[in-house]
Amino acid sequence: MKNLLEKLPGVEVDKKGNVTVQGKKVTKMFVEGKSFFGGSSKLAVENIPADALDKIEVIDHFNEVGFMKQVSDSEDLAMNVKLKANKKKFVFGDVEASAEIANDNGFYLAHTGLYYFAPKTNISFIGDMNNIGKSTFTFEDLMRFQGGVSSFLSDRKSFTNLYSFTNDNTDVVQNKSQFGALNFSLDTSPKLSISGFGIFSKVFMQSQTESKNEYLQNNSISFENKLQNNETKTVLGIGNIKLDYSPNKKEKWYYNSQLQSSANDINNVINSVTNLNTSTFETLSKADNVSLKQYVEWHKSYNNHHTTTFVVNQAYEKNTPQNHWFIDQPFLVGLIPLQNDSSYTIDQIKRIKSNSVDALFKHYWILNNFNHLYTNFGNNFINSNFETSEKQLLSNGTINDFTTAGFGNNVKYQLNDAYVGLEYKFKIGKWTNKPGMFLHWYHLNTNQNLTDYTISKTLFQPQFNSDYEFNKSETITFNYKFSNTFPEVSQMANQFTLQSYNSVFKGNALLENEQYHTANLRYSKMNMYRGIIWNALASYNKKVKTTRNDIQINSINQYSTPILSDNPETNWRFNGSFSKKIYRFNLKLNSNLSWFNYLQTLNNSTTTNDRNNQNIGLVFKTAYKKWPDISIGYTKGYSQFNGITKSKYQSDEITTELELTFSKFFVLKIDYDNLKNTNNLNQTNFYDIANVSLHYQKKNSPFGFELFANNVFNNKIKNDYSFSDYVITERKTYVLPRIFMFSINYKLQR
Repeated sequence: MKNLLEKLPGVEVDKKGNVTVQGKKVTKMFVEGKSFFGGSSKLAVENIPADALDKIEVIDHFNEVGFMKQVSDSEDLAMNVKLKANKKKFVFGDVEASAEIANDNGFYLAHTGLYYFAPKTNISFIGDMNNIGKSTFTFEDLMRFQGGVSSFLSDRKSFTNLYSFTNDNTDVVQNKSQFGALNFSLDTSPKLSISGFGIFSKVFMQSQTESKNEYLQNNSISFENKLQNNETKTVLGIGNIKLDYSPNKKEKWYYNSQLQSSANDINNVINSVTNLNTSTFETLSKADNVSLKQYVEWHKSYNNHHTTTFVVNQAYEKNTPQNHWFIDQPFLVGLIPLQNDSSYTIDQIKRIKSNSVDALFKHYWILNNFNHLYTNFGNNFINSNFETSEKQLLSNGTINDFTTAGFGNNVKYQLNDAYVGLEYKFKIGKWTNKPGMFLHWYHLNTNQNLTDYTISKTLFQPQFNSDYEFNKSETITFNYKFSNTFPEVSQMANQFTLQSYNSVFKGNALLENEQYHTANLRYSKMNMYRGIIWNALASYNKKVKTTRNDIQINSINQYSTPILSDNPETNWRFNGSFSKKIYRFNLKLNSNLSWFNYLQTLNNSTTTNDRNNQNIGLVFKTAYKKWPDISIGYTKGYSQFNGITKSKYQSDEITTELELTFSKFFVLKIDYDNLKNTNNLNQTNFYDIANVSLHYQKKNSPFGFELFANNVFNNKIKNDYSFSDYVITERKTYVLPRIFMFSINYKLQR
């Protein structure tokens, strides 16, 4: 399916399986109108065989409820896959097995995708096992699998720390992953449909990095050489079920429930060498996370003028990370109350529990074809508990509890947000506008150290949406919103918390809400006759009340605490692309630009910081069926930081891809990436990665054979530069070696 989509005009599929149509990301994926694994585009494009497809439908402003479409303001872009007539009641799929050749490193890959589609029943299974760094399930996939949350409340935060169990970073020295997913949908009657999915993921990774860090401290600089080895074992399970009930054509009910559970074990060893000393830090971390989310949605159309929606959403999340530090000498001197010992062992326990309940009632009043009036009544209640504890385990068997030195948090947090809103939607010719005004009553209460802190505020939050449709292939859209964000429970915990081998954090119990403006302008145009496609998105974000950490740094040791101020922060972003078909070629220009201005307090000195990035790329592709598919791209990147010091970096990236069919049954694929980085001292580093595959399969034969090689040049290191507010880093990341594999694939069609 991926290869087919990439040949459609205006459609792009990136390396992570994300699909965009005319620059807009596909957020919902359906097969025959049924949600495919929670709407995951990656699992669809990489697993559904192209020979089963008949049509591809793209639906903008998608809404699952038919009678809600005329009042829907959804920003979802859906893609629906239509199967060929002879495959609408059909079993198909493929099984693949690969083993290493030429070396004896034990690399392997096994993959299967099996699908059963019938008019009333659909079942899909995807399984994968490999140790070559190929991730079937990524962090972005997990975000799309966030069931149990109504789309009417999609801006709600998740409190669970997901850690790295879905880390799709292939920059590792070892990676073993097991993945299994089952998706089903069943129409039990004309009125009731049941769908769901289950996912299991198990990953073991080892990574290794070397870093050279420069810590900026106003008038001085500290240097650190850091070698970091990391082992991660993670297990994730997700179960999701959704009921879709339609008593009649004018009424719709939904119930969705999702349970997530994960276990994470991390072993991290850091060798830190500074101009003052050399230390070894070992961290053992365990974290068990559980979340249960569910909602009920009810939609009712009374007549052509009145429709209502009622939603109740509940979410419970529990996170219990435990950290154990083992150090060979004193660290964070002056920041943590260590007692002298032959070696140092620190135990830390965190407990975070959150429970939230959302309720929303919305009424849509259609005055006429050109004027709508929407009223909103809602309430969001969040209850959280946050506990931390740090102790030093001494070699004589006694315990040095850090509580007496201001460590250890126990915070009870409650935030209630009751609101009413009025939106007026009107249309003048091709121009549609929707101004809105929301009135929020916020009540925040925290209890810690036998002290209550309470905030009650009444705040107006205006918003405005405007859309002008020149024609079906040319539109321009503008969105504006003024928002308030209240601090999370961890930010308000006013006792110290040990964060890492060189940092301590202390919350601020007196924090209040941030306030910010967001606006974006999107333009898209497609002219198939001239072969031109335009896409552009400009966004602006300005915080007028800002929470930012006040940092004290000494050598590499850092102490930070959040401070709310009236210091403004502005962030401009621009993403755009222009493509033109010239003869039998496609030429595409991409740009990604950002400018970020803010104030940072470091060692009691406040500095204006500018952090800017610009990436401009050019891609040249063949666009003729009788020619090989060839793509050559070049991207030039610039990064600048102007604050305590001035830093700038440049990058030059060349990417090439080739797909060549010869002798009817052979397909050769080559992809090559070359990246060069240059720092402000004009020092450079680079790396290049190449992958090659040769696939053979006769027409109508179920068997296919493939030889492929990853990292052909056996490049074992990737290099890059980065910077933050007070650290400049040059990093080396070790990667998997060259891998030669032989693969057998069997296609099942019955």
